[in-house]
Amino acid sequence: MKNVNCYIHIPFCTSKCKYCRFASFSWMKKLQIQTYVDFLCNEILSNNEKDLVLDTIYFWWWTPGTLNISQFTQIFETLKNKYKFSDNIEISIETTPENVTIENLVWWKNLWINRISMWVQSLNEKTLCEIWRAWKWDIINALNIVKKIWFNNFSIDFIIWLPYVEKWEIVKNIWFLLDNYNFIKHISVYMLEEYYDVPDDLDSKFENIVYPNTWSWLWLKEDDYLDEYTEIKKYLNSRGFSRYEISNYAKPWFECKHNFWYWTHKESLAFWLWAFWFLDNIRFSNSESFIEYYNKKNILSEKLKEDDLFLENLMFSLRTSWIDNFLVEKLDKKEINYFLENNLLEKIDDKIILTDSWVLIMNYILGKIVK
Repeated sequence: MKNVNCYIHIPFCTSKCKYCRFASFSWMKKLQIQTYVDFLCNEILSNNEKDLVLDTIYFWWWTPGTLNISQFTQIFETLKNKYKFSDNIEISIETTPENVTIENLVWWKNLWINRISMWVQSLNEKTLCEIWRAWKWDIINALNIVKKIWFNNFSIDFIIWLPYVEKWEIVKNIWFLLDNYNFIKHISVYMLEEYYDVPDDLDSKFENIVYPNTWSWLWLKEDDYLDEYTEIKKYLNSRGFSRYEISNYAKPWFECKHNFWYWTHKESLAFWLWAFWFLDNIRFSNSESFIEYYNKKNILSEKLKEDDLFLENLMFSLRTSWIDNFLVEKLDKKEINYFLENNLLEKIDDKIILTDSWVLIMNYILGKIVK
């Protein structure tokens, strides 16, 4: 028996965020969604991989909460018929505040879902309106419902660099929520990327989405951005949260197993539109087109070579903990020494770690230290 993760991509949204460049749809009708769920279950049952034990299941991208209870039940029954669940399986669901209802929480618990990640992004009303998200009232109402039902393993997401958000505002938002909702055990703080241009080589048709030009003067300056990130880290550490990845903080024992194991190259199954697998050092993906997906077309299938695995191990090490000595030996010593002297890298024993100053230039450092 082989232990793996399972990722299930759900491309349906209540509304599509203005900054979103991923395969997601807010205009699907109920019948179309049910057709999709039926096809998903057939995809799971027809998978040739056998004797697998699921350590995690992650319902992700973009609002799994848009599925109704019967659709979730259908998916879970299909998974149970096909695979064995580990005794301590982690089952996560991502959701927006609008989909956090008493009925949904009760049913999610009944379906063994034991981890919820809810998108907050900001408590600034002007920001939420600008990016087409739920109102602050919806966020607070959802958290009050969770407090009644009590989900102990609960995560929230924020984004730095959204329009109208002022310096220190995200820190104050986090402060307010942690003071009022002690069931929050995990916080993700992502950095908004600058999408003002369409890439020359599109990996996805969804990458042609760009921000309004006005956003460039409605968000923090770059120096303030780094200050905000550093202050968030310092504050979360004072509240007992530790950073275990560049954007993720958790109380002890509440790290997201699925994501953490993904970063350490644990093998993963993946189902639905635009889902990425990783098995036997092969990465492949379903199409982002419904027609191609229904015709079982893969848009990616690549065998990772030793150099590819090395680069990914290095990248994940940069994002999570430290660069182990066996990786350091293969890197450019001159460049590493340069970054050490400039306080972008720090050496502890035989390991190299990254200081907070590197946050905005991680890819630059990565490119420089590889021989």
